[in-house]
This record gives sequence, C-alpha cells and structure tokens, in this order.
Amino acid sequence: MVIDLIIVNLIVQGQNTKMKAISINVPPKIADAFEKADEGSKRKAEIYINAWLTDFFGGQSANERLFSIMSQATAEAKANGFNEAEFYKLLKTDE
Repeated sequence: MVIDLIIVNLIVQGQNTKMKAISINVPPKIADAFEKADEGSKRKAEIYINAWLTDFFGGQSANERLFSIMSQATAEAKANGFNEAEFYKLLKTDE
C-alpha cells in the first residue's frame, strides 16, 4: 500500500520553505493507521518523518543544524539590539 506524505510548510532557519509531496511504500497497517489518524497526529507524523529524511539525506547532522540555527538566531538577536540583560529580564517576567 502507498501512503502519500504531504510534507507541510515548515519554518526552517527563519524562512518559509516550500515542500513537495512524496509517496513511499509502507505496510498496510501503517497506512491504515495514518489514514484514520486525526489531523494533529498526521501533522506530528509528517514533522517527524520530515526531520528523519532531512537527517538521512541532508549531509549535516541534527546537532550541526541545531547549532547553526542557534548561532544565526544569536547573531540576529544581537544585530537587533537584544542583549544578555534583556534576556534575564525576560526570564524573570516568566516566573
């Protein structure tokens, strides 16, 4: 049985990335479970599958991508005037 994986638009490194739909063969039980799942569960499965495929085919480990995104976010925050004092102020307001 073939299940269509409609990979949703995800925000990757601060940019909207257009996705393409793919089809893969899976056991009938998996296809049936996916087809019967609620939309939230389908979305969660699609995100996990997308992450796994990105890791498998991406040529960059998940940790490398995470640290790259964190470095970019830090640089962007600093460029926009966000500093350590503001960070601690935000942490204090969440208590």
